[in-house]
Amino acid sequence: MSQTYSVEINHQGTTQTIQVAEDRTILDAARDAGVDLPFSCSAGVCTTCAAQITEGKVEQSEGMGLSPDLQAEGYALLCVSYPRSDIKLESNKEEIVYDRQFGQPS
Repeated sequence: MSQTYSVEINHQGTTQTIQVAEDRTILDAARDAGVDLPFSCSAGVCTTCAAQITEGKVEQSEGMGLSPDLQAEGYALLCVSYPRSDIKLESNKEEIVYDRQFGQPS
């Protein structure tokens, strides 16, 4: 039997809490719960589903679209993020992640 964690999602000014099993991605569980989070490739390659984890830990080893530096700062791609603790996150971080990862240095 898999562990289930509480995931608090702050999305567009609304906060919702869902339960996510450790063997499900946060994006899949959120969509099943009716939380309309942005996503595109669902393979951890693009940055559409980027979020910032403000509390807790995720496992996202399948994600290639996020540098280790950004992961260390708490950014995650929700399509490949599996909860490893109770989590609080802020969605809609695509622009920040994309600019920081692919933008031109000033």
